[in-house]
Amino acid sequence: MAKLVYVLDDDEHIRTLIEKFLVYEGFQVKTFKTGQSLLLALEANQPDCFVLDVMLPDVSGFQICTKIRQESNIPILFVSAKGEEMDRILGIELGGDDYVTKPFSGRELAVRVKALLRRSAHSDSSSEMGEFQLGNMTFKLDQREIVVNGQPISFTAKEYDLFLLLAKNSPKAFSREELLRKIWKWEVIDGTRSVDDLVKRIRRKLLEGFADVEIKTVFGFGYKVSSEVKRDLDENKE
Repeated sequence: MAKLVYVLDDDEHIRTLIEKFLVYEGFQVKTFKTGQSLLLALEANQPDCFVLDVMLPDVSGFQICTKIRQESNIPILFVSAKGEEMDRILGIELGGDDYVTKPFSGRELAVRVKALLRRSAHSDSSSEMGEFQLGNMTFKLDQREIVVNGQPISFTAKEYDLFLLLAKNSPKAFSREELLRKIWKWEVIDGTRSVDDLVKRIRRKLLEGFADVEIKTVFGFGYKVSSEVKRDLDENKE
């Protein structure tokens, strides 16, 4: 069955262009002119991927992304005339998976959508069984869930994959380039900055979830996971 892609853009020409190339590549496509119309459609049916314009007349693509991430980890590709680095970073921080700047090649966009769906399918099909403990965190592999003191921490698919990779191999350090190969398969637009942005989001969630495990920076190289925070806390009690 063809994968369903929701395309949101207020420019009819852009909507038609995206739909044309995605349909040619075998996708089922539903287009939307406003953010509100897409949100209404979500109540009835969810797609396999989103292509979201950032600048819209009613609700921004970033706001739509935030709402989607409250409910699911469906891949999101941003399309925008704004190419500034901070806008790309914001899109990734909010949970977006890729970002294409207008004008763009319709074929390139279709290839990027395919890549996002391929990674998503791999993530869904590569679930491991069992669980393991690190610090006060329990990793429930078959459920793709990480729990601290009985409370799950809400990670996006890419956040989970990166943190699990680091945690399973603790205290091994991974370079940013190695993380790109393993988590993104190099299919990103702003290189190692994507790794840094994702780590920043994970660190914030670990702090908010009272985890005693942390991601440490290996300066000039990359990152590793350490549970030394727990040991430090225990030592302070003595």
